[in-house]
Amino acid sequence: MVTVANGSSYGLRGLGAGRRGVDLLLVRPPDLRPGRRLVVPPVGLLYVAAAAERAGHRVAVVDAEAEGLSWPALEARVKAARPEVLGLGGMTPVMEPVRTAARLLRPHVPRLVLGGVHATRFRERALDEVPEADALVIGEGEGPVAELMAYLASGGRGDPPPGVMTRGAPFREAASPRDLDALPAPALHLVPNPLYGYLFQTRPGVTTLITSRGCPFRCTFCDKTVSGSRYRWHSPERVVGEVLEAERRYGLGYAVLFDDNFTLRRDRVLAICEGLARAGTRLEWKCEARVDGVDPELLRLMRRAGCRTVAFGVESGHQKSLDRLRKTQTVARTREVFRQVREAGLESVAYVLLGIPGETPEESLASMDWCREIGADFVQFSTLSPFPGTPIYEEAVREGWLRTTRVRNPADAEEWRETLIPPGWTEADLRRVVRSAYARFYFRPSYLARQAARAARGGALPVRARLGLRVARWWAAGLTA
Repeated sequence: MVTVANGSSYGLRGLGAGRRGVDLLLVRPPDLRPGRRLVVPPVGLLYVAAAAERAGHRVAVVDAEAEGLSWPALEARVKAARPEVLGLGGMTPVMEPVRTAARLLRPHVPRLVLGGVHATRFRERALDEVPEADALVIGEGEGPVAELMAYLASGGRGDPPPGVMTRGAPFREAASPRDLDALPAPALHLVPNPLYGYLFQTRPGVTTLITSRGCPFRCTFCDKTVSGSRYRWHSPERVVGEVLEAERRYGLGYAVLFDDNFTLRRDRVLAICEGLARAGTRLEWKCEARVDGVDPELLRLMRRAGCRTVAFGVESGHQKSLDRLRKTQTVARTREVFRQVREAGLESVAYVLLGIPGETPEESLASMDWCREIGADFVQFSTLSPFPGTPIYEEAVREGWLRTTRVRNPADAEEWRETLIPPGWTEADLRRVVRSAYARFYFRPSYLARQAARAARGGALPVRARLGLRVARWWAAGLTA
């Protein structure tokens, strides 16, 4: 077993000297930026780990970010595990530590594989960026992993299996899994569960769930590289079972549902909530939804079933901007839903984009005022950093709107990022609007007092205090930038 700093243990036995190493080691690299950050379980890696275990492989996971490992400590852990195959992956904003990990760890492993959003989006370019990688897993990884392991064990003879890309070999797409219930549950036994935390958690012990995949909507800025547009879902029975497993086997009290749109099928959500209520679970959770996918009855039932926070892609307080983004929702509906959320006893989160083409800086700041008017409990203000392949990215390239900037919000992982600077804006305008939006929304004495009182009643004051400190430190750092 591996013992982490707080004394808890996890993972596989038998990784010491003289023992056979693991077949597959999946690694989330360190995050060595100043300041300790809340980290949630790497659910994508854990789905792949579970599929590999089901195929009979010995699997381990090293979450160096959660454990706060240094690069030398991670290197030592990998050498001790002696894996046949090392797996890395991530989204484009976190690829720098992935590349560093590949360079550092490749001398200690026979094979190295890269997966995730960046690999799936960029394919051959990703192979060029990470020359240490022997192969890429394209798309959802649970299906290809068993055949990939057999292919690598054979020395890579013949063509790679579907969903696996190698240099100089033909590539075949793998079909996305249709029956999600046929997939094993994420391998929570392989990670240090006590080390995870989340800004909105209301009970100790955090896990992550994905109860559905895919999104049929066509917002111009949204990336669907891995899960696609076809909506697929776990049955209510499977979802209730995963919740009870997290609570009763692992002692976890809060779940973050990473579905793009948890409430897309109302009948399924009703069945999940009724199942959770019957089971008597005390686990609490947060989900993401569209404003056209909830109603007062559903919200009240979600609250009784343990939901505490619902996040919505609000994007803007201007109808012209919602239409520009093909959001297919209205400002009026958003206002009404935030009232319904509040009346159901739930907290609300609004995701808002600043610098949408067609808005002036003053109009973007007006969206912040609008979030106050509708009573949003929390808002994440973000710049538009569109993913390659999305319609708004193609438009930005065509019109010359993209710049590499240091305009960030407190949640952004990378220091420099490709940012859309719309017509009539400068980088300085965008930085000013982002900072002003956060200050005008969060640095209000009445708001801070109300949130502190609510957090204290719910036992979430330490976590919410960390959120406040994070925003304050980001703000203060900008004064000297």
